[in-house]
Amino acid sequence: MNISPYVRTVINWDDMNRDWGGSYTFVSQRAYKGKPEAGLAPGATVTLQIMTDAHDHGVDKSGRPRDNNALETFSVTVVGCSYPLPLSKGDRVQLEGFIPEASYYIDYSPILRFRAIKKLQQQGGDKV
Repeated sequence: MNISPYVRTVINWDDMNRDWGGSYTFVSQRAYKGKPEAGLAPGATVTLQIMTDAHDHGVDKSGRPRDNNALETFSVTVVGCSYPLPLSKGDRVQLEGFIPEASYYIDYSPILRFRAIKKLQQQGGDKV
């Protein structure tokens, strides 16, 4: 029986973002061609590094604490932005406008889509 068309995974981005500190280190980017049939405009797919993880991941079967996500990388798609983004490796960024209806989790990989990414600076930041 195939029930996959009826299954939807809900990603709790608000909790993930809170546990991961709300800002990330920019690593790289590539063009995203978009998916017009799904209403997703072209933009950029960016790779980000998690700098902190405050979530308690519990213990494994042998009682050892599970590792957290600090220093791991993940990719997100920024829909409707111009490519290339004016970001450099090492920039601190913040994601805005999570698109839950276009985000999902498959084969241990999150597919996360956002409307904007903001470069963080000492005095505010610029949306790109």
